[in-house]
Amino acid sequence: MNRAPNPAYPGHHHFLPYLINRVTSFLNVEFQKVLDGYGLTLTHWRVLAFLAEQDGLSVSALADATVTEQSTLSRALMNLENRGYIRREPSPEDNRSVNIFLVPEGRAVFDLVLMRALTIEAAALEGIPAAELETLRDVLLRIASNLRP
Repeated sequence: MNRAPNPAYPGHHHFLPYLINRVTSFLNVEFQKVLDGYGLTLTHWRVLAFLAEQDGLSVSALADATVTEQSTLSRALMNLENRGYIRREPSPEDNRSVNIFLVPEGRAVFDLVLMRALTIEAAALEGIPAAELETLRDVLLRIASNLRP
Protein backbone atom coordinates (compact mmCIF):
# COMPACT_ATOMS: atom_id res chain seq x y z
CA MET A 1 0.00 0.00 0.00
CA ASN A 2 1.48 3.34 -1.06
CA ARG A 3 0.82 6.27 1.18
CA ALA A 4 0.76 9.84 0.00
CA PRO A 5 3.98 11.60 1.02
CA ASN A 6 3.83 14.07 3.87
CA PRO A 7 3.50 17.50 2.23
CA ALA A 8 5.98 18.93 4.75
CA TYR A 9 8.70 16.55 3.54
CA PRO A 10 10.31 17.76 0.29
CA GLY A 11 11.94 14.39 -0.51
CA HIS A 12 15.46 13.31 0.34
CA HIS A 13 17.05 15.22 -2.55
CA HIS A 14 15.79 18.45 -0.96
CA PHE A 15 16.08 17.45 2.71
CA LEU A 16 19.09 19.33 4.07
CA PRO A 17 20.21 16.75 6.69
CA TYR A 18 20.29 14.07 3.99
CA LEU A 19 22.23 16.28 1.56
CA ILE A 20 24.80 17.31 4.16
CA ASN A 21 25.26 13.70 5.26
CA ARG A 22 25.61 12.51 1.66
CA VAL A 23 28.24 15.11 0.78
CA THR A 24 30.13 14.41 4.01
CA SER A 25 30.08 10.67 3.28
CA PHE A 26 31.47 11.17 -0.23
CA LEU A 27 34.22 13.47 1.05
CA ASN A 28 35.10 11.16 3.94
CA VAL A 29 35.43 8.11 1.67
CA GLU A 30 37.98 9.93 -0.50
CA PHE A 31 39.76 11.47 2.45
CA GLN A 32 39.96 8.19 4.35
CA LYS A 33 41.87 6.72 1.40
CA VAL A 34 44.48 9.44 1.93
CA LEU A 35 44.54 8.95 5.70
CA ASP A 36 44.96 5.18 5.30
CA GLY A 37 48.19 5.85 3.42
CA TYR A 38 49.55 7.53 6.55
CA GLY A 39 48.01 5.12 9.06
CA LEU A 40 45.73 7.85 10.38
CA THR A 41 42.07 7.97 11.31
CA LEU A 42 39.73 10.91 10.92
CA THR A 43 40.11 11.53 14.67
CA HIS A 44 43.90 11.61 14.33
CA TRP A 45 43.54 14.09 11.48
CA ARG A 46 41.20 16.34 13.44
CA VAL A 47 43.63 16.43 16.38
CA LEU A 48 46.56 17.32 14.11
CA ALA A 49 44.48 19.95 12.30
CA PHE A 50 43.28 21.69 15.46
CA LEU A 51 46.77 21.64 16.99
CA ALA A 52 48.22 23.03 13.76
CA GLU A 53 45.82 25.94 14.13
CA GLN A 54 46.04 26.38 17.91
CA ASP A 55 48.81 24.46 19.64
CA GLY A 56 48.72 23.59 23.31
CA LEU A 57 45.02 22.78 23.66
CA SER A 58 43.83 20.88 26.71
CA VAL A 59 42.40 17.41 26.25
CA SER A 60 38.91 18.68 27.04
CA ALA A 61 39.24 21.55 24.53
CA LEU A 62 40.42 19.07 21.90
CA ALA A 63 37.50 16.76 22.66
CA ASP A 64 35.11 19.66 22.18
CA ALA A 65 36.82 20.98 19.03
CA THR A 66 37.06 17.55 17.37
CA VAL A 67 33.60 16.47 18.54
CA THR A 68 35.13 13.31 19.98
CA GLU A 69 34.34 11.42 23.18
CA GLN A 70 37.14 11.62 25.73
CA SER A 71 37.78 7.84 25.69
CA THR A 72 38.13 7.79 21.89
CA LEU A 73 40.28 10.90 22.00
CA SER A 74 42.53 9.43 24.70
CA ARG A 75 43.27 6.40 22.52
CA ALA A 76 43.95 8.65 19.52
CA LEU A 77 46.29 10.85 21.57
CA MET A 78 48.18 7.80 22.83
CA ASN A 79 48.61 6.61 19.24
CA LEU A 80 49.78 10.02 18.02
CA GLU A 81 52.16 10.36 20.96
CA ASN A 82 53.61 6.86 20.37
CA ARG A 83 54.20 7.81 16.74
CA GLY A 84 56.04 10.96 17.77
CA TYR A 85 53.47 13.43 16.36
CA ILE A 86 52.41 15.11 19.60
CA ARG A 87 53.65 15.65 23.14
CA ARG A 88 51.78 16.18 26.40
CA GLU A 89 52.70 18.75 29.02
CA PRO A 90 51.10 19.53 32.37
CA SER A 91 49.01 22.67 32.21
CA PRO A 92 50.67 25.60 33.98
CA GLU A 93 47.20 26.74 35.16
CA ASP A 94 45.92 23.38 36.45
CA ASN A 95 48.14 20.48 37.55
CA ARG A 96 45.27 18.06 36.88
CA SER A 97 45.06 19.10 33.22
CA VAL A 98 47.35 18.26 30.31
CA ASN A 99 47.98 20.36 27.22
CA ILE A 100 48.73 18.76 23.86
CA PHE A 101 51.37 20.11 21.49
CA LEU A 102 52.18 19.29 17.87
CA VAL A 103 55.84 18.34 17.38
CA PRO A 104 57.73 18.88 14.09
CA GLU A 105 57.09 15.30 12.90
CA GLY A 106 53.36 15.79 13.48
CA ARG A 107 53.44 19.11 11.64
CA ALA A 108 55.19 17.45 8.69
CA VAL A 109 52.53 14.71 8.46
CA PHE A 110 49.77 17.29 8.82
CA ASP A 111 51.25 19.36 5.97
CA LEU A 112 51.53 16.30 3.69
CA VAL A 113 47.96 15.20 4.35
CA LEU A 114 46.70 18.77 4.07
CA MET A 115 47.99 19.05 0.50
CA ARG A 116 45.99 15.95 -0.43
CA ALA A 117 42.92 17.16 1.52
CA LEU A 118 42.97 20.46 -0.34
CA THR A 119 43.09 18.58 -3.64
CA ILE A 120 39.97 16.62 -2.67
CA GLU A 121 38.26 19.82 -1.57
CA ALA A 122 39.16 21.54 -4.86
CA ALA A 123 37.74 18.64 -6.88
CA ALA A 124 34.53 18.72 -4.84
CA LEU A 125 34.14 22.47 -5.34
CA GLU A 126 35.10 22.56 -9.01
CA GLY A 127 32.91 24.86 -11.07
CA ILE A 128 31.30 26.58 -8.08
CA PRO A 129 31.85 30.35 -8.14
CA ALA A 130 33.76 31.89 -5.23
CA ALA A 131 30.78 34.02 -4.18
CA GLU A 132 28.59 30.92 -3.88
CA LEU A 133 31.25 29.13 -1.86
CA GLU A 134 31.47 32.07 0.53
CA THR A 135 27.68 32.03 0.91
CA LEU A 136 27.75 28.27 1.49
CA ARG A 137 30.38 28.62 4.22
CA ASP A 138 28.45 31.47 5.86
CA VAL A 139 25.20 29.50 5.82
CA LEU A 140 26.83 26.34 7.21
CA LEU A 141 28.44 28.37 10.01
CA ARG A 142 25.08 29.90 10.87
CA ILE A 143 23.41 26.48 10.87
CA ALA A 144 26.13 25.16 13.18
CA SER A 145 25.66 28.16 15.46
CA ASN A 146 21.89 27.59 15.54
CA LEU A 147 22.38 23.95 16.51
CA ARG A 148 25.18 24.42 19.05
CA PRO A 149 23.97 23.45 22.52
